[in-house]
Amino acid sequence: MTNPIEVLSSALRQASGDLATVAEETDGTLASFQAQIESLGNCWGDDELGMAIGIIYQGALGLVMNGLTSNLDAIDKYIERLMMAADNYDEADLAAVTRLTQIQSGQRPNIPL
Repeated sequence: MTNPIEVLSSALRQASGDLATVAEETDGTLASFQAQIESLGNCWGDDELGMAIGIIYQGALGLVMNGLTSNLDAIDKYIERLMMAADNYDEADLAAVTRLTQIQSGQRPNIPL
């Protein structure tokens, strides 16, 4: 026999809040890291080799920063979806309670299934 799945909207909201906290901390750490990197300036020199290293470094740093920013944007979307799911579960529960109450009182449920 399979075990039923239980979804608690409060747990979804808690997970959303926890994830938001982690995203904010990560965003702060990323901003601090970027400020540190920028404070170093062009430390690779201005000769031909230094310029080549600088170009490669800036390109790689750009890719890394874009990837991390993209991941944080995706996490923000998950946060929103967790809250939407919690709201949807609450609405479905309320609708079910309303229907059952109407049925118990002998009324015809007026909420569409």
